[in-house]
Amino acid sequence: MNCRITLICAAAPSRPVFPADEAAAPAALARVAPLAAGRAVCVTSPLRRARQTAAALGLDAAVEPALRETGFGTWAGQELEAVLAADPAGFAAWRADPAAAPPGGESFAAMAARVAGWLEEQAGGAREVLAITHPGPIQAALLHVLGAPAASASRIGVRPLSRICLSHDGRRWSLLIEA
Repeated sequence: MNCRITLICAAAPSRPVFPADEAAAPAALARVAPLAAGRAVCVTSPLRRARQTAAALGLDAAVEPALRETGFGTWAGQELEAVLAADPAGFAAWRADPAAAPPGGESFAAMAARVAGWLEEQAGGAREVLAITHPGPIQAALLHVLGAPAASASRIGVRPLSRICLSHDGRRWSLLIEA
């Protein structure tokens, strides 16, 4: 019984801010080529740029709340410089501790637990899933599959429109590197 999940990072937002529900940059969407989904189940984060990416890929995707990016609370929609100026101690704590959350937001550890739970729900089925999500959930999925600590997330770079494949053979998850 094999489950295969292809995680696709949503197109870049139109401006560099802590993620909120902003639109994808039109230039980024213009680079997306339709994807033949075949028999795959297609899901997307509820955030707008992920849904726009799925549409640009030609996918009829169901919304999956577990795939949303970390909730950044009061930092959502703000540029890094503004957050650093207003809350340098909070930002430093958030960067140093995966269990720390932005004011009114969600910690990386909480988001990672949400993503790990979704992955384990998928593991029981013999199916293929295409999932459009964001850098944080992709980092969390990789950490779960590799059994790495949450503090390792900052060592994983996830670019917009990148893809990563995971496979579950009925016993364990594996990372698939494909050509």
